[in-house]
Formats: sequence, structure tokens, C-alpha cells
Amino acid sequence: MLGRHKDVVYRTLATKKRAVALQHLSSELETSMPAVLETVRQLESEGLAEVFYGQNKARVMVRAKTLEDYV
Repeated sequence: MLGRHKDVVYRTLATKKRAVALQHLSSELETSMPAVLETVRQLESEGLAEVFYGQNKARVMVRAKTLEDYV
């Protein structure tokens, strides 16, 4: 089940083609922020996502890494 959830989160991030706030992603997926953050951290450890602070440090931003990032 967790692998399937990771696929959904990654596809959602990849279709956005830009960074989104973790809070926005959580509400879009209708999933709690801790669960989404845990999944995003797993994607980050696999090299598929990037987690960073936004302009003001109150926002945690998430972005999918795509093939263009590696070429």
C-alpha cells in the first residue's frame, strides 16, 4: 500500500512541474501532513523529490525531480 501511495504523491508532484507547499499538497491529496511528509522524505531518499524551505521559513516546499534535472 505504501508503494502505491508513493506513486500517487510522485505523479501529483511531477505533473505540477514546480515546487508546491507541503500544506497545499496535503490538502489536495486529502491526507494528513505528517503522512505526506513521510512519503515525500522516502521519495527524497530515493532521489525522486526535493524538500526545502520557501521564501519565508514557515513554508516547507516540495518538488519532484524529473529527467530534465539529471540531463
